[in-house]
Amino acid sequence: MYRNFGEIRDAARAVSNARVAIPMGHDASSVEALLRAAEEGLASAVIVGPVAGLRDTLRELGRKLPEEIEVVDIEDPEAAALESVSMVSSGEASLLMKGLIKTSIFQKAVLDREKGLRTGRILSHVAVVHVPRQDRLVAISDGGMNIRPDEDGIRQIAVNAAGVILALGAEKPLVALLAAIEVPSDKMPETLMFHRIASEGLPGMAVAGPIAVDGAMDPEAAAIKGMEGEVPGRANVLITPDIASGNIFAKGFMYMTDAEVGGLIAGAAAPVVMLSRSDTPLTKLNSLALGVVVTGGGNG
Repeated sequence: MYRNFGEIRDAARAVSNARVAIPMGHDASSVEALLRAAEEGLASAVIVGPVAGLRDTLRELGRKLPEEIEVVDIEDPEAAALESVSMVSSGEASLLMKGLIKTSIFQKAVLDREKGLRTGRILSHVAVVHVPRQDRLVAISDGGMNIRPDEDGIRQIAVNAAGVILALGAEKPLVALLAAIEVPSDKMPETLMFHRIASEGLPGMAVAGPIAVDGAMDPEAAAIKGMEGEVPGRANVLITPDIASGNIFAKGFMYMTDAEVGGLIAGAAAPVVMLSRSDTPLTKLNSLALGVVVTGGGNG
């Protein structure tokens, strides 16, 4: 399994013909990420957005676009999003990446009934995190798509996240259904739901829940608590009960630690790299590389 984002970026270089479509990708952070991706041989790109704005950004950066990056001049964000999605649907591009565009407009295009990337599966956001003190990459879901998923939704979210961690070379998804406590309680409905899911299991993966973060991630904490099984202390997929906890959890890593993070939407017809407009060029580069590896079926 890949151990960090340096290894994911190395793996992305081995995936041939990777091409990303990015609506409104004319902002400095997106352009810097795309330039670096082209320089490192990770992926070519097509920026769908205002040429005038892109020129201003390139002037500020003191850079020129290489031949690996094409431009389609569209000023309207909704039109740019639909055109980018259409490129992925038709095979002109292999993955989609969010630029300087509102999430609601971006998601609307992804879910468009004619040109969108629907598959019939639930779409969920997966953040992949590498914290130096940990010996593994960990997938966190869902902090970006599903507000308060029901039991079936949680099952599908776990399946999507498991698919991402398998693409990164994990032998088996070790899924922790996170809660504040590890005993089912009527006062915390998510603990009852997670207990049912863990008791019934999910195909092809080990599942534990409800389980707190320390018991899921730290072998010593799991041992002190007397936890047994494949997941305690070794989880590589962390499922949160709602979008608020997932979003806070993932962004806590990003802004309060020295973790490296990448994120994408799983469950669509192609990887969809959806980031915050405030994310750094490195986070965008990591996310792009993650999408390329998931597209190419990495086998670290």
